[in-house]
Parts: sequence; C-alpha cells; structure tokens
Amino acid sequence: MAPNYETHDPKGWCGDPKRGAALGRAFYHIEPAFAGKGYCGRLYLSKVRINQGGYDRLGTYWGIGGPLYWCANKDLSVDYCFRASTREEALKLVGQKYPNAKVRK
Repeated sequence: MAPNYETHDPKGWCGDPKRGAALGRAFYHIEPAFAGKGYCGRLYLSKVRINQGGYDRLGTYWGIGGPLYWCANKDLSVDYCFRASTREEALKLVGQKYPNAKVRK
C-alpha cells in the first residue's frame, strides 16, 4: 500500500486552520548516514497538483513555480516535497539523496 500525502498535512498556518494556509510542509528524512549508505527500501514519487493560486488539494500554499513532487516511503520516515522540471529530473534528484532506494516510477 502506498503512503498517504495527507498524513503530515500541516492543517493551516502553524497547525491552526483559522490562521490561514500553511506555507509548505515539514520534511522528514532518514538519518543521512543511513540514507546514503544503506537505505534500500521502496520510495514512492508522485506529482502534487497545484491550482492557479499556488495551493495543493489540502489547502497548503506552495506558490507558483515549477512542478512540485512528493517523495515518501510506506512508514513516512521519508516524506518531502521538492520542485523539478520533469519527472525524470525528479527521479534523478531522489536518486542522488537515496542512491540505494528503489523508486516506484
């Protein structure tokens, strides 16, 4: 089962939806030493749809820019968003951060 993008939803500015939209969301990464040398688990990569106002479907504000991608593993110990021009570039960036991981394309 693939991870769920909604799990780490920041739910508004500083966690309070009454204060407006969250600006991006927190990043979660496996310890750098483990990620670079030994993490060989599966990662999932998907494109995050951003509307014309710069918001994702959860109401988080990302601004207008290049395509936004989300990378995560099943237990969400890896969970981060980043911009890349194409899916191929996104795969390359994930591969640089987690060279031994298997990325679901």
